[in-house]
Amino acid sequence: MAKLTMLLLALLFLACNQNGKCVSSQTTNQKQTTVDTIVGSKLMTNEVAGSSYLKKAIGYYLIVGNDTSDFTCIFSESKDGGKVGMDLNISYSKITMTYGQRMNELKKILSVAVKDFNFDSLTTIDFGRLVLSGDLAIDITNQYKQKFGTSTKITNYDYEMVKKFLKSSKLATDIDSLLKPYSISVVNVSIEKVFFTTKEDLYQLSKIETDTTKVPERILDCMTWVRLTMK
Repeated sequence: MAKLTMLLLALLFLACNQNGKCVSSQTTNQKQTTVDTIVGSKLMTNEVAGSSYLKKAIGYYLIVGNDTSDFTCIFSESKDGGKVGMDLNISYSKITMTYGQRMNELKKILSVAVKDFNFDSLTTIDFGRLVLSGDLAIDITNQYKQKFGTSTKITNYDYEMVKKFLKSSKLATDIDSLLKPYSISVVNVSIEKVFFTTKEDLYQLSKIETDTTKVPERILDCMTWVRLTMK
């Protein structure tokens, strides 16, 4: 019994540091866990519009751990001249991602798509309806009102004005920033069916981070294509 007591005292002494402060002999290994993020892809040549004119079309999406993103960006290459197009393909039904989140995913997607497509030939981004971009549509609407006033009436004669405005708006600056690593920039913006939709339409078709008290009653909307050029 005495020997056992002496052994325990010796172990206790060894567990103490030079300052006389005892530390626990039990240690916990803490491992930093990271969730793998990879870019998945699937061949979509026969699934997109105008497939007979395409050499190939590939959809790219993020896989984070066991979760697959709802956002799939489609790149296509034409048979005639090898022009490359980019379709954001934003869903009308799966409203799970903000504009900022989508742009962050695009950065990762681009780094993979550039290996499959010649970005020197990337000429167009099919943006879809502007209202689908959520926070971006809000920012653009506020920019528009600062420049042209609060009128929401747009005629066919205003289209050229709206196109020039979008070329200098946050839409173009954000795309320029996204594509800067590839020496690509916005050259102009094409539009169709320009009108001001309701903020209720915005809420239904997009997920936003903007404070709802700062959302305009009417939101600038149109079908939008961004035209690109090499710097």
